Amino acid sequence: MNVTAPLSIPFYKGLSLIVEPGHEEHLRIALANISAITDAINRFQSSPLLTEFMDITLSRFLRENNYAGKSEHMLRARMEKLKIALTQDNPTRRVAELDRADVQRLKDQLPSLLKQNAASGSKGANLTTYYQLFNRMLDEALESKLITEAIKVATCNTKHAEITKPFLDSNLNQMFSGWPYRKYLAGDLPKINQDAKPYRFWLLPLGLYTGARLNELCQLRVHDVIQDVHGVDLIDINDNGYNKSLKTGPSARQIPICSKLVEMGFLNFVEERRQADGNDALLFNELSFDPKHLYSRDPSRFFCGPCTGTGYIGQHCPPAVNGGLNFKSLRRSFAVRLERSGISPSTIAYLLGHEGGAPEVTADHYPEQPLSLRLLEQMERGLTYNAQTEQIRWEHFKKLLANQAGRGKRGRRTKQKPC
Repeated sequence: MNVTAPLSIPFYKGLSLIVEPGHEEHLRIALANISAITDAINRFQSSPLLTEFMDITLSRFLRENNYAGKSEHMLRARMEKLKIALTQDNPTRRVAELDRADVQRLKDQLPSLLKQNAASGSKGANLTTYYQLFNRMLDEALESKLITEAIKVATCNTKHAEITKPFLDSNLNQMFSGWPYRKYLAGDLPKINQDAKPYRFWLLPLGLYTGARLNELCQLRVHDVIQDVHGVDLIDINDNGYNKSLKTGPSARQIPICSKLVEMGFLNFVEERRQADGNDALLFNELSFDPKHLYSRDPSRFFCGPCTGTGYIGQHCPPAVNGGLNFKSLRRSFAVRLERSGISPSTIAYLLGHEGGAPEVTADHYPEQPLSLRLLEQMERGLTYNAQTEQIRWEHFKKLLANQAGRGKRGRRTKQKPC
């Protein structure tokens, strides 16, 4: 009996289609998909290792976006966690192997990875930031034709509490009624157990009346507080100096110092620091530099605590427990007040150090007046908070500092409960 041999059709480097007798009609279907099969094989064989692709992609993100300091550190840390979640079971995975199963893999593994580093990690980090980075990486892979399917992790369900809100005037009054801002009588001073440090007095009003970022204020040197040729006192935000950095290029700017800060004694404080340690000294010399958190680690812990609604802000502003109110809310309050007063969005962006910011104070309304004076007038008119600030005086706080001079910390440090 004659037996018909299977039909064998070579189609790719040692691979063949084998068709059993009687199934020749299936050959038409197979041949129609040969091109897609060979493309998939070629794509897999030429695909880089996933770990290498993630490193290359990260380097390009950093190069093109000019990340600096803390932002760069956080981005590297996030990419490293993504790498662990995607490749720990198979370190030799290729980019071409990415598929929708990786979305679920991230959702399953990322929460536990973040929890492992909860004690030392950034408390501002959340799953959404990781998913966004993962999506950016997938966009790069799709654009480079390393994958053929557009894969995304949905990130639209951002919690309302994650959105930074401005402080209400009532919130400001609550915070400015706290221990750093009281006018102490001589008999009251020994009863104050809080550790008084200049940054604990100055950073809240500075954030409110300059709109500067926390680390921008923490890293200030004495010589960064200047007076221009027109007699306007300014805070010069720059990265000129040891361990100083800017979030982005437009972050470099000069912010006029409002009369409220002058009344509180800010310029007197600056001069005291100049007399004590010189022009190049840190304005807040009690702060130390950390490669990850820069100069803002201790202030962030003091004002915001280890989790939502804790720290000085949470203790004196109860709504902060619900989220959305933190040190960044001072910056948001600054922007909202200026916006309501009619200052142009681009001028506000300039004062905040955002991309696209440029002063647009029309010279026609201020004939022969320099830019710094125009900006100062706009800020004086716009930054009108219905908050009690008359009692906020550096001279009052100095009495507390003098009373605590030479006092060591007593007792065991209370452990913070995990959040």
